[in-house]
Amino acid sequence: MTRRYRNLIGLITSPRTMDAAYRLTAAGKRLTPGYLEFKEFSALNLADLARDMREGRYVSGTPHQFYVFDPKKRLISALPFRDRVAQQALCLIIAPIFDRALLPRAFACRPGKGTHAGVMLLQGDLRRESRAGPLYFLKTDFRSYFASIQRDVLWRLIEAKISCRATLNLVEAMVPRIGIGLPIGSLTSQIFANIYTGATLDRHLQQTLGESLWYRYMDDLVVLGRGSAHLRAVKQSVEDYSRCELGLRFSKWSIANTSRGVNFLGYRIWPTHKLLRRDSVIRARRKIAAFRASGDLERLRQFLGAWLGHAQWADSANLIHSLDLRLHPAHDGSSLPRGGRA
Repeated sequence: MTRRYRNLIGLITSPRTMDAAYRLTAAGKRLTPGYLEFKEFSALNLADLARDMREGRYVSGTPHQFYVFDPKKRLISALPFRDRVAQQALCLIIAPIFDRALLPRAFACRPGKGTHAGVMLLQGDLRRESRAGPLYFLKTDFRSYFASIQRDVLWRLIEAKISCRATLNLVEAMVPRIGIGLPIGSLTSQIFANIYTGATLDRHLQQTLGESLWYRYMDDLVVLGRGSAHLRAVKQSVEDYSRCELGLRFSKWSIANTSRGVNFLGYRIWPTHKLLRRDSVIRARRKIAAFRASGDLERLRQFLGAWLGHAQWADSANLIHSLDLRLHPAHDGSSLPRGGRA
């Protein structure tokens, strides 16, 4: 029987959890107006927030909404500082509970997982499985994943793990039961969007269909198989299950031989090497050129720090050399990855 957790609200609103949530939320936010206002009377504000959460009086604030356009247009909802602390406290307690319900091949927003763990496992399986003969892959993406999540389905998953009424009331103040979609930018959205397919579609893949070579990062799914006909059957089953049970629809899908390279988490992966995806390289070239043209060395330095951290996991030495980063004053070249190929 599935274990249901009760009496969680005391842990969520304990001084230890609230203080940890405050410190985590403050990281990188110490110059923002929301942090400075909360910090002035932080002990009192934390105590008041914990009491509201514990007694069912917590009401979520109005988020600041804006669009980002890289790599595609997305609406981001940034909550006030106080609400971010509340979500952080909740997630510190419930995230491990929902994580235990996920299978090992789900890599998004989990301790010890992440993009590079997913890429390394996929490449390791490609190396091993390719020795036995031709290998194919199925790649799928869902259309508007966060915006398509059916909250009634999500709430059945939440209540399957949590029976604490005060905690459920707190979750409902952050994620209403009625409607469709989760806002991008909230900590709760990451956890609940992950469990939405993790406790359902992943188990359909592994337990019902018997697939063992699959890899999921939120809405990004790859399945390896010995033949295209088999993977077409898997695709049809996944598509039907997702549409009927979860209200999700594919935006695109493809089946191909792994000799073409598997596109997953920003890389194109072969058994022997992996490259950055072409669209990622094009965007990087444009951003570097724009920052250089405007003379904005600080933003260029910040971008290179993040992008090179991603690029160094691929065979990208030739690519980095072609970008002439070693000659630019915004980067000294000492941390550039060495070896490999682009």
